[in-house]
Amino acid sequence: MAYISGLCSSFPNFKVSQSQIEEFGKFIFRNNHINNLLKVYKNSGVKTRYLVENLDWYTSKHSWKERNNLFKKHSIELLKKCISSTLKKTNKSPNEISGIVLINSTGIATPTLDAELINYFNFPGHTKRLPIFGYGCAGGVLGLSRAVDMYKSSFKTVLVCCVEICSLTFRPQIFSKANIVSTALFGDGAVSFLIGDKGDCEILKSSEYTWKNTLNLMGWNVENDSLGVLFDKSIPEFISSKLKPIINDFTSKKIDGFIMHPGGSKIINSYKKIFSNHNSLLKSKEVLEKYGNVSSVTIFLVLLTFFNDPMSRGNFLMSALGPGFTAGLAEVKI
Repeated sequence: MAYISGLCSSFPNFKVSQSQIEEFGKFIFRNNHINNLLKVYKNSGVKTRYLVENLDWYTSKHSWKERNNLFKKHSIELLKKCISSTLKKTNKSPNEISGIVLINSTGIATPTLDAELINYFNFPGHTKRLPIFGYGCAGGVLGLSRAVDMYKSSFKTVLVCCVEICSLTFRPQIFSKANIVSTALFGDGAVSFLIGDKGDCEILKSSEYTWKNTLNLMGWNVENDSLGVLFDKSIPEFISSKLKPIINDFTSKKIDGFIMHPGGSKIINSYKKIFSNHNSLLKSKEVLEKYGNVSSVTIFLVLLTFFNDPMSRGNFLMSALGPGFTAGLAEVKI
């Protein structure tokens, strides 16, 4: 049996409201037809979020080098904070960690960030490292699955970390609906937790499913100055029509609720159609309102709200969707 314990989060210092972001969008795109797209901000479902830089930084163009250096700097800062909290919360020492799974899709580092963490926390030299890049929003659930596999190979404690600095990919010179949607939705943050033999939540099983010929639905375009966000407008309808059969094939027990990654208000509406507007989906909505979409991090922010609610106990489906187009799936018992 494998359990999650010590789930902690950390966020940057700059907290912004959606009204501030809307005014920012009006200013940045003032010479374009921004008024036709202002409804994107109002309909996003986001009320506040956290950013690694103050809003003035995002008004200027920046190079790949500058963006990626900031990605590494802020990622390590956030990871140090939440991992320290995880170790303290679980009363674990660094020498008890046998593996690290580190998930992100918003920046590049080689050596990867987990190598820096081994040095900072003085984790054992034989610690297994598994950096995971490119799963996007699905990375949290899929990284959890890989961590459970790693744990079951040795039954020694595994540290799992997700960090996403989504805001650094914003390009102020690009006036497009996808770029505006990204400003309306995405935030920055990190989470960490342990996989071991006891904890708050048992992982009963996990899986993933990749739909063929769906590469165009979501991902990054590699541009000269940054990563350019790729969203297809058909994603909500795709989820409404394609996700339920995959979930039905996966689930084996009575499900008491749904721990779903809130990709945006339209994605949550798709979940409502699939799951008959189940009350547990309110937690996904609340997380989206408070933090925005923090990519792979977000599913664990939703899980935290279940941990903090004494009435949310039982067997739950946990799922997130990302580039591929891929669904990460897990059954958990809280």
